[in-house]
Amino acid sequence: MTVPAVAAVVAMTTGAVLRPPVEPSIPHDFADPTVLSVGGTYYAYSTASRYGAETFHVPVQRSRRLTAEWSHARDAMPELPAWVDKTAAGDGSVWAPAVTARGDDGYLLYFTARSASRHVQCIGVAQAWAPEGPFHSTGSQPLVCQPGDADDIDPKPFTDTDGTHYLLYSASREGNATIWLQRLNADGTATIGHRRAVIRADRADEDHTVEAPAILRHGGKYVLFYSGNAYNSGRYFINYATADALCDEFVKHQGELLNQHTLHDAYQNPGGQDVLHTHRHDFLVFHAYTIPTRRAMFVAAIRFATVQVGAPMPARRYDHRHHSPEADPLQPEVEQLHIAKDFDSLAAGGEPLVDEQQ
Repeated sequence: MTVPAVAAVVAMTTGAVLRPPVEPSIPHDFADPTVLSVGGTYYAYSTASRYGAETFHVPVQRSRRLTAEWSHARDAMPELPAWVDKTAAGDGSVWAPAVTARGDDGYLLYFTARSASRHVQCIGVAQAWAPEGPFHSTGSQPLVCQPGDADDIDPKPFTDTDGTHYLLYSASREGNATIWLQRLNADGTATIGHRRAVIRADRADEDHTVEAPAILRHGGKYVLFYSGNAYNSGRYFINYATADALCDEFVKHQGELLNQHTLHDAYQNPGGQDVLHTHRHDFLVFHAYTIPTRRAMFVAAIRFATVQVGAPMPARRYDHRHHSPEADPLQPEVEQLHIAKDFDSLAAGGEPLVDEQQ
């Protein structure tokens, strides 16, 4: 009997690791990176960081290449919104920015910061006419600051194929994190209706934490990348979950897609990722510790390869080092994600990491 193929579930190729030397794309402290492509130029944004004597709330750099030749940083949001606690560490401690283009209406920046009145992390939105800013808050209050949440963090906008806008983010209650999906209005500056839980921190290796959500569509499925465990635990990792529709249950990959062992133990705590889609390729952008006080930005190419459902898979024993549970020999890994071993090329074909818009 012919077994149908299924698309858009991703898994690491068995035994594959990134071979040294693996070098960061931006070696400066550049945590929780996100990259926007505009007209053949890349714009990279990060969590607040120090540059000389200054703290930039939202550092931004630009380049024609993903892996090199980045410009000097500037602050994309030099003035903080009124609701942000200015006494917090790092002059406001803006976290995990995400920028999206909105046609002729400029650009929106979603970010995390501590609320001065509520004393928790909340999500704000700001707008600008240029990718490098300056971004200014669209309102006097946060976009998301849900009562009962310990924190609302790591916003990531997503526009579905029907044009509907959503915001993904992580929030904790009673010590356990959930990734939520919230619909946005047409201009992306207000929420609509109730949020929906997408995945929860329900695995031991996640240690009550799932965060840094980022979605892409592939082969008719939704692929949600997320980070698990504490960002500085030594066990931080990137994984994914998939669903046929946004309203369906997202099913997690059993193992860990990328952890420090994938990086040949050269760098610790990879995570805080985003995904970048271009005309021909998808890329994973993430940070990892290069020294104890620096989380640099890395870029890896994502490549999918379909196999048939029901195809027998070789059994693998549990590996404590890789935190990978034993695989069912009959369970198909219907897609494989190949990560570029040379960070200046794709996983196959030797094509440069450039946007096809150029």
